[in-house]
Parts: sequence; C-alpha cells; structure tokens
Amino acid sequence: MSSQNVKTEVLNRLRNVKGHVTGIERMVEENQPCSSVLIQLSAIRASIEKIGMYILENNAVECLCDKKHLPDDKQKIEQIVKQMLSFLK
Repeated sequence: MSSQNVKTEVLNRLRNVKGHVTGIERMVEENQPCSSVLIQLSAIRASIEKIGMYILENNAVECLCDKKHLPDDKQKIEQIVKQMLSFLK
C-alpha cells in the first residue's frame, strides 16, 4: 500500500474490527445467547470482506494507472474496477 490515505483507512477499519472482537469476547464471557454472538461474528466477517475489497480496489487502480495516464484514463479505469467489484459482491 503506497498511498498513506489507503493505509490509514485500512488501519482504522482493522482497529474497528479489533474492537468488535473484544466486544464479542465480552459477550461470550457474559454467556450472551449464541444467536447474538453469531450476529456479531457475521458483522465482523462482513467488515473484513469490505476491507479486502477496499484493498483490492485501490491496488487494482494503483497497478493499472501510472503517471503517463491522463485523468480521463484514470477515471475510466477506476469505473471499470468499481464495476468488477460490484459484480463480485
């Protein structure tokens, strides 16, 4: 991850997941219902998948665009990558 903005965003999202895991640990220690724990685990899984998609999107655009591309080219590449990721969801 060469972009500082992307790195910061990924770290923030991962810290959010870490906090969520801590909350689930507390739920298990407090003998919360399994259904509640499973719902929270599902939320974490969705968050992790979103982080992966975010990294994939930014990496794809970064790899496909170099300094010689015009701004219009970069917008077209970004649009294609977004369409591909939407299809994969």
